[in-house]
Amino acid sequence: MSQLVKQNRRKIFGLILLVIILLICMLSSLMFGIKHYALADIYNMSMFFNAQDITHIIIWKERFPRMVIAVVTGASLGMAGMISQLLTRNPLGSPSVLGINAGSIFFIVVFVVVLNVTDLNVIVYFAFLGALLAAVLVYLLGTVSNSGTTSVRIILAGIAVNAMFVSFTQIILLMNQKGMNDVLFWMAGTISGRTLDMLFAVLPFLLSALIVTCFLAGSMNIYASGESIAKGLGQNIMVMKLTLLVLMVVLAGGSLAVIGNVAFVGLIIPHLARSLVGNNYAWLTSYSIVLGSIFLLVADISTRLINPPSEIPLGVITAFLGAPFFIYVAFKGGRARV
Repeated sequence: MSQLVKQNRRKIFGLILLVIILLICMLSSLMFGIKHYALADIYNMSMFFNAQDITHIIIWKERFPRMVIAVVTGASLGMAGMISQLLTRNPLGSPSVLGINAGSIFFIVVFVVVLNVTDLNVIVYFAFLGALLAAVLVYLLGTVSNSGTTSVRIILAGIAVNAMFVSFTQIILLMNQKGMNDVLFWMAGTISGRTLDMLFAVLPFLLSALIVTCFLAGSMNIYASGESIAKGLGQNIMVMKLTLLVLMVVLAGGSLAVIGNVAFVGLIIPHLARSLVGNNYAWLTSYSIVLGSIFLLVADISTRLINPPSEIPLGVITAFLGAPFFIYVAFKGGRARV
């Protein structure tokens, strides 16, 4: 009992430490960029905002929205990755690997380029629809077998669906190259140029999904113990799977509708969280939220500092970090329990 109390104290301390790091990263996001600002500038902007001061305008109109968007979408993608690994029971599971990213981008391209839809509030629902279709296709392809569902089959189905949607997207853009500029906004994956209005269009969905996922931590612990055990404990497996699928689609699709095709966040974050707190989803949910926010904030800050005054697309940074991590987990044999 005393050992359990000590472990919980360590996890609480670790979470508090991560929250402090998150706050430092949020402050750094306001300070660092093509032009660096001091803490005094941030304080003066907060307390004595001057609409005629260019420093105040840049911090408030450009850097503050980037910071908020990175925090919310990073948390959402981290949680979506945790859910996808639980749902597929595979440490390689993530929205990007399962084709969720490609499905969302494909639907955005179809409705923006082909149907000339420009209303972000409408495009958000198309991103959700694309993510849902990709998730359903992966699940169906991964279960169409006499030998049942395996985590490897799910991953292979995800790779196939991802390749299919990427191919369809490229065909559409080749047939209508004039529309490429309209969708590079989402395809490149970046927070630069995004506004809070874009985030507000999906914020209710993301916050609701994050809250529901946290409340489902106990049920996820039961589900993670195995379907036979979960059934024996009275859990409705089909309802649980459907709920997890919807939550993953909302979290991943909503984030992609704002920042575009940013991959591998959902792969890396659950592994980092699991290395710190184990497989207890009561802790994994909170750690994934904070770590996801920190990761995307650091990645966004890096896009500004690596090659100033130019910015590197955020998707490039996350792919640079995520691709080797994917290879490492794959060669490790995927033995981590999820």
